[in-house]
Amino acid sequence: MFKKTSIVSKGMIEITQKDKNLAAGVNVAAIFFPYMGPIVGTIIGSKSPYVKFHAYRNLIQQIVSTIVIGFLMACSLAYSIYSLYNNQKDGFDLSKIEWVPILLKAALTWALLALWGVINTILSIGDALQALRGQLPTKPKWTERKAIKLSGMQPFAPSTQSLQTPSNTSQDRTAK
Repeated sequence: MFKKTSIVSKGMIEITQKDKNLAAGVNVAAIFFPYMGPIVGTIIGSKSPYVKFHAYRNLIQQIVSTIVIGFLMACSLAYSIYSLYNNQKDGFDLSKIEWVPILLKAALTWALLALWGVINTILSIGDALQALRGQLPTKPKWTERKAIKLSGMQPFAPSTQSLQTPSNTSQDRTAK
């Protein structure tokens, strides 16, 4: 009943519909539970390299995202403290603080964080759809290459552009 597809050049592995559904679920769970979704995905899908790939990729991307956002927030906070310090050299007086630039920077920071969240959500939905189709990226980014290694999959051949089930391949040929 389950269809087999290949994703690696050596050691072909089987990707069942259950694996595809679990991998898509990991991508969706990563939207709402950025760390717990992938961690639970690695536990639940421990027997499937395909599910583990998606879980590790989401976990690695979340860690990188947290580091980047943390760094930018630290820079923003340091700039705010520096600006307040320069404005208050002759003594602390709330009436001397220029609030407009501080509030604009804060509003811009929160707007960019919201935009980051929207972009992350859209990309996670796209990853979930690719997981449902059984596809892997044709040109993996470094986070995906790390996830391939961690999941135990062999690097796939450059000619392997996507995962297709044997029945989908024959349907595509008749459609053309």
